[in-house]
Amino acid sequence: MRFSLQSSLLALAALASIGGASAQGLLAVQRAADFGADQPVTYSVGLSGGYDSLNYNQSSDDTFLPDIQSYFLQGAVGATYTNADKRTPWSLGADFGVIRYLDDAPRAEDTFYNTRVSFNIAHQMSERLSISNNLYVTYEVEPNYAMGASTTLWNGQYFYGYENFNLSYAWSRRFTTTTSYTIDAIQYEDSRIGNMEDRLSHLIAQQFAYALTPRTKLIGEYRYRMANYDNRDDVDSRSHFVLAGVDHAWSERTSGSFRGGAEFFSSDRTEQTAPYAEAALDYSVSQKTRVRWFNSLGFDGSELGQYDTRYSLRSGLNADHQFDKRLSVNGGASYVYSQFDGSGPVDDVTENSILLSAGLNYLLWSNVSLNAQYSYTLLQSDDSTREFDRNRVSLGLNASF
Repeated sequence: MRFSLQSSLLALAALASIGGASAQGLLAVQRAADFGADQPVTYSVGLSGGYDSLNYNQSSDDTFLPDIQSYFLQGAVGATYTNADKRTPWSLGADFGVIRYLDDAPRAEDTFYNTRVSFNIAHQMSERLSISNNLYVTYEVEPNYAMGASTTLWNGQYFYGYENFNLSYAWSRRFTTTTSYTIDAIQYEDSRIGNMEDRLSHLIAQQFAYALTPRTKLIGEYRYRMANYDNRDDVDSRSHFVLAGVDHAWSERTSGSFRGGAEFFSSDRTEQTAPYAEAALDYSVSQKTRVRWFNSLGFDGSELGQYDTRYSLRSGLNADHQFDKRLSVNGGASYVYSQFDGSGPVDDVTENSILLSAGLNYLLWSNVSLNAQYSYTLLQSDDSTREFDRNRVSLGLNASF
């Protein structure tokens, strides 16, 4: 579901959309919150309706993954607050939404819920020592393709939580170390999915940064990740990461981050070593236009099933533009390439998935806006039972105060 506050909450939680501890990637790159300026408490209310069409390549009324062809109604309420205190900035965001399918949605009830909470805080304990904490919790129904923790298929309600703590110390004007601990978890309401997907992951990281110039930092980093599945013990995994990279700001409007190296992956089924990389670019074209590009490459913990490993490339591009005081548009594109490796009778499978989205927001009055959203999703797979395409369109009103 794409409620009006979703993008702002995700930005507060982490200016990114790929991987936490179990889905290693850009959440790890960009978990630092962008507090910006003070923002008083802002409340919002949204009502919308639309049509959802999801068609599997092989589908019938008695299959595990039947099609969706239904109109829907949805509503959402939310609130955000930012305190840009120089020593202890913090931000809080929350929203709650309900969506009702007018035709029964398959494999579940026809009413679903989306609840999201994010809390970010940083504190400068001294001139050298600082700490930060980022929390993001969601109970939702839509797959998050970029994040990578959830399944690609529409599998009903799930809970996802992410908690990240960082401790940074400046040993000199140029040299800084950052120690971090991240825990994240995913749990599905449908036990058939949860038996395969429910898991808890831990990530410990030690970063060394050297400021080559005021705008360029050279990075060396070691990470250790472990993922434990709740209802199975055959794919619990451990990963060691040895990475190098750079953070660079070309200007106040343009900044980027890159990490690259090796991931040493082991589980009860296999041991493999493969390249690992993640990159992000944030470009403010002007005061009215902003573009963000995110990428990650590495082993993925979701949808393993009977496979030994899943190795994925994830890339996402988001942009928004404000034409004038009333009209703004936004768009996004995400691409995921996955290689599932099996052993014995299980054949390897390759998948490609694409998510495209576009939206328009028009301010009718000072605090009431009309918005329209469209998204298209396509999954192509060597396993034809997983292939699908989806079109979703909605039109609604939002009020903020």
